[in-house]
Amino acid sequence: ITSKWACDQCIATFPAQPGPFTSERLETMLKDILAEGDSRASEVFDNNPTPVDAPAKDRMKEMLAHRENLCIYNNTLQSAPVMHFLGGGEYRLLVHFYAFMFFEDYLQDLWTKRFVRDHLRYVDEIQCAAARVVAAVRGKARSNGAADDAFDTFHIRRGDFQYKD
Repeated sequence: ITSKWACDQCIATFPAQPGPFTSERLETMLKDILAEGDSRASEVFDNNPTPVDAPAKDRMKEMLAHRENLCIYNNTLQSAPVMHFLGGGEYRLLVHFYAFMFFEDYLQDLWTKRFVRDHLRYVDEIQCAAARVVAAVRGKARSNGAADDAFDTFHIRRGDFQYKD
């Protein structure tokens, strides 16, 4: 299955259990949240994050932000042997995975985030190349008189996050 899904329009939503009726439960939760109105405005959550183990409805409310749709990992998607998310063009994923994936079961959410943290890594060649760059920068800092080879960096992005409203 190829998914034409844009993370700025809906959140990828994973039910707590597989099966045909999980979509209805999640859609009902979404309708209830949208009926509440402004309770999901980002200001509500500034310095007041929803606890990780809060009820699913409360966590979904915070996750939705400006989005009003769910892309539910439903029975059709669950039974697909392969699922492909398009990359490029209007379907570029320029956000962290945890900004658009919602798990009804918070324990599944925690497991997924820990799995990514602990197991998804750059290949050794990239890690080693990065280490050589850092060593060269530290050497340059040392030659410029920096204490303890210390240096500061900036990560500046130009143009790749400019969206048309």
